[in-house]
Amino acid sequence: MKEIQGRRSPKPYSSAEEIERSEDLLMEILLRMGAVTLIRFKCVSKRWCTLISSPYFSDRHVRRHANITKVTGILLEPEEDDDNRYTVNHNEIKPLLFETARYRSSSPLASVDIDPEDSAYLIQSCNGLLLCKIIHSYSNDVLPPESFFVCNPTTNSFTFLPDPYKALESHESPWLYMNFAFDPSVSSEYTVICVWKMHEDSPSYETMVYSSENQSWRQCGSPLMAPANLGLHYGVYFNGSIHWICFDDDHDEMSLSLRFDLTEELLRDDTMPPVPDLDYFYFPAVACGHLNLVGFGDVSTYINIIRVYQMTNDYSEWVLLHTVDLSLHWSYDIISSFDFAFKVLHLIPDPAEEAGDCSHMSLVMVVNSSLVLFRLKDHTLQPICDYFLKSSNQWLHSPPISFEYIESLVQL
Repeated sequence: MKEIQGRRSPKPYSSAEEIERSEDLLMEILLRMGAVTLIRFKCVSKRWCTLISSPYFSDRHVRRHANITKVTGILLEPEEDDDNRYTVNHNEIKPLLFETARYRSSSPLASVDIDPEDSAYLIQSCNGLLLCKIIHSYSNDVLPPESFFVCNPTTNSFTFLPDPYKALESHESPWLYMNFAFDPSVSSEYTVICVWKMHEDSPSYETMVYSSENQSWRQCGSPLMAPANLGLHYGVYFNGSIHWICFDDDHDEMSLSLRFDLTEELLRDDTMPPVPDLDYFYFPAVACGHLNLVGFGDVSTYINIIRVYQMTNDYSEWVLLHTVDLSLHWSYDIISSFDFAFKVLHLIPDPAEEAGDCSHMSLVMVVNSSLVLFRLKDHTLQPICDYFLKSSNQWLHSPPISFEYIESLVQL
């Protein structure tokens, strides 16, 4: 009897021990963390590293965060002119993180073995993955003049695409426009869309697609007859289609809107409403679950009004959401001066807000030599940094090009 009374109850486990004992509980906690945090957590133990590195965990994490359009930062290239991009060194591309207003020291393409003599730059960012291009300083029967690859800058994983020129089986050098579609809420696979024509001045646009599932190029659809001078460089993926707002070569007037329907695999020009005002330069942007249109004046037009439109769900019209008058934030003397220059780089969900409300969007802008965040909800300005642009003598004529940086655990 004394022996029974002298026994002690087992010591209860602490919360940390309970988590370590239950893999299901540990996984549920880790699934709520951000991708960059999880990469750091790999160093905690071999068990954590194995769990976080598993394809099952990665797939669950990507799907869980697919509808949370949290933009961590932007990726900036120092030049905008497409001709100058042929000399871009990929080490000049830096991620700018909104939370710290600091640049990461390494390029998002640092994990890719790129010859120092070659040029490499970004084509498109889509839900955490980047479509990129390498222009080789020399080519031969083995090495094509250009190579394309998809990479994830968060996981430092990448994969090269098959040579699209060989897929066309042409003795001539076609004119290629490459774009990218990836929707982790639908599938872990991605699609690259190549719009091509045999000559720069050809009005016949044709398409082929690359699927990461099949890992091959396939020609599709029927040719679309359109103006020969359309620029299809910067498409955006939204709701099962790639969308373009197309200008002529000189960006003097609007040509038309196009979209590539991934379900029908067709290039279409009959489903997009006209843009509201031809005096503006426009670019499409996806934010807060909608396709938006940002319009602003070119430096030479002296238009200091920014307009943000949103596409209706039935593609019937662009609805004006926001009007920003820069004269309310900078004095007339500054705006009317010869040195004043601004450009809108991006429209993003407000980094300080949860995803959802359409009013919670911000404009990433270049104003003179500074990078600022303009919150559309209350028209407040937040300086981000200025030393990036001051390091370039060409900032007035060639503001940087920007791409969304979204953390993702997608493995390639």
